[in-house]
Amino acid sequence: MRRREFISLSVASALAAPAILRAQDKSFSDITLQVNGYGGDYDRLMTEFISKPLFERTGLKVVFTPGASQAAVAKVIATPDNPPYDIILCDSPSLPELITAGVIEPITNDSVPGVSRLRPGMREFDDYGIPIAVASMVLTYNTDHVKEPLTSFADLARPVLKDRVGMFNLENTGGLLFLIALAEGNGGGMDNIDPGFTALAKIAPNVASTTPSTVNLQQLFQQEEIWAGGLWDGRVHALRLAGMPLELVAPTEGLYAVRSYFNPVKNSKHPEAVRAFIEQAMSGELVGEIARFFRFGPTTDVQLPDDVASTILTYGERAKMIKPVNWRKVAENRASWFSRFNREMR
Repeated sequence: MRRREFISLSVASALAAPAILRAQDKSFSDITLQVNGYGGDYDRLMTEFISKPLFERTGLKVVFTPGASQAAVAKVIATPDNPPYDIILCDSPSLPELITAGVIEPITNDSVPGVSRLRPGMREFDDYGIPIAVASMVLTYNTDHVKEPLTSFADLARPVLKDRVGMFNLENTGGLLFLIALAEGNGGGMDNIDPGFTALAKIAPNVASTTPSTVNLQQLFQQEEIWAGGLWDGRVHALRLAGMPLELVAPTEGLYAVRSYFNPVKNSKHPEAVRAFIEQAMSGELVGEIARFFRFGPTTDVQLPDDVASTILTYGERAKMIKPVNWRKVAENRASWFSRFNREMR
């Protein structure tokens, strides 16, 4: 992002923030919030655009502890009376478990006015969870090797792609979304997953590798061991920046995605500071910078410069392309789907 554009975005975000956040009152100077993190650049951006501004304005300190989000979820559920985190960061599949366990608090516009900046349809769990980014499963292929454009996940069954398709297994949420997309694209759905497995069987002869690892799938594309497959949109963007001739396609089955959510943890000792944290997260700075850096879809009304917006499939009105996913049903069926996948995709 050019400096002038970034300054404009930051100024607009600051003006949109409530006066209570702009005040230099140091009202939280004796408080430290504990938040789990994803590590790397994600935590760097959260530090830069949430914890640093909050500390400068209010004295609030935030500690991000990187690690697997599912481990953090398990810790919060195991210690509801004395939770290790004030806010838990996790993706869509974890929300049903947290809600059922009763360990996170709902958030409304009344308690955090900035929540009103969320785009319609971005929240998947009523008043639970504050989404900050959308990662979508897209179709991608290497244009040096694949000359006839691919438009759907079903196209991965083309004979010319024999031993050149890579895909996630169902340990990775991307694999689940791929299966659901195939099921719904062939007349099935959550309650009738058979059409998805039938479509997978047609693709199977072309599959060179199934993996739970996003990094591994990305490396297979880099090494040109695979030429096509389903991959997260942000990872396709990263590969293109590195010079890979990859096409990024919104498949005809639709865009299936996960959101990353901040969730206020019940029994936090600092509920007002937690609300200030969420308000800052909704100010636009973090959401906009995650979109710029990772090319994940923004969840709020933040305005992005054209050179960024044009590369994000789910920006603005295009967010309507995102298909709804019933994550509660995913949780109920994941184990059986996983077992079947392992049997049929050997």
